[in-house]
Amino acid sequence: MNIQFPSGSGIQGFVYWLLSQIMGWGWVSYAFAIVFFTLLIKLMMAPIDFLNRFLTRRTQIKQQALSGELADLQKTYGNDPMAFARARQALYQKNGVGGLGSSLVALASVILTMVIFFQVMGALGNISNYNIRVQYQELQSVYQEYNDGTHTEDELTAALNEKYHKTKIQAGWIKNIWQPDSPMAKPVMSVDEYNKKQPKEFQLTTDEQKAEYNAIFNRINTAKQVNGYFLLAVISAVTVFLSMKINAIIAKRQAPKKPAEKRAEPIITYSMRDAKQQNGNTEQPMIDPAQMSKIMMWTMPFVYVLFATMQTSAFAIYMIASSVVSTLLSVGFACLIDLIMRHMKQPEIKKDFDATVINPHAKYFKGGRK
Repeated sequence: MNIQFPSGSGIQGFVYWLLSQIMGWGWVSYAFAIVFFTLLIKLMMAPIDFLNRFLTRRTQIKQQALSGELADLQKTYGNDPMAFARARQALYQKNGVGGLGSSLVALASVILTMVIFFQVMGALGNISNYNIRVQYQELQSVYQEYNDGTHTEDELTAALNEKYHKTKIQAGWIKNIWQPDSPMAKPVMSVDEYNKKQPKEFQLTTDEQKAEYNAIFNRINTAKQVNGYFLLAVISAVTVFLSMKINAIIAKRQAPKKPAEKRAEPIITYSMRDAKQQNGNTEQPMIDPAQMSKIMMWTMPFVYVLFATMQTSAFAIYMIASSVVSTLLSVGFACLIDLIMRHMKQPEIKKDFDATVINPHAKYFKGGRK
């Protein structure tokens, strides 16, 4: 079948254009075109992904270099959690750790990934719906040509099946790539399923239209077959789990080491009043990144299964290819960033910051800096 692409603008229009260019090579199947399309999209997004990972790794390196200073601050302000938090923040700001720039890059990377994911899902769904309509219109033309009283029923059935097999898109065990890889999905849609996937102006609403649709597809000999066996759903779940697992291993390997135990002399002497007021206000992170990573690692495969069983097989292929390419890029980026970091100079530690940043009342007490 010659794949048809709807018109569009924005990201979805770009998806239509890029896939049409790949299909224009002639020898490429639609399933392979989706895989190649995914690779190109990932390569286009690679610079911001690499920048995000590089800035994160550089921050970790700086945090690791400051581990000894953090241990000193922890001992100095062990009974004053709020003062310790301010001292740590001042130390980080002095050494350029956790700046706004890296946070914005990380946020942009997440937002762009989510936008691309849902835009591609919508685009592939639109392509499927458009080609379902084109296929039916071609079968309808054959039906009207052969259902004129001059052809036998056998000739009509043979002509419809011939046209159907020329216009269908099959991928391996999947009979119809426009349908989910599921034993609950049929290669040939019912008229109600067809109407759900079409704009209002192309829906079959009259009894005559519905009867003609059923008369056509009742003659297609694959009407009673299942479309798939949930294999793409299983593969998508496995690939996204492995992708997140590998990313977790990389993150754990690159995580800054625990600060070494060191004896530290107090920098500022606080009043007992301040210590009592601030004692007990321990700083707890609202979200534990490690725990969140574990939750996502086990929930995302179920999300992918849901998408794979509800969306087209074409989108399931995209999800699998996206997970595989992302995993390969993650490993490659980790090795490249480690290589870059090994050749970078160790960051210089700057710890001479204003004491009043730590304790606003420091200048009024013994040991405070004026």
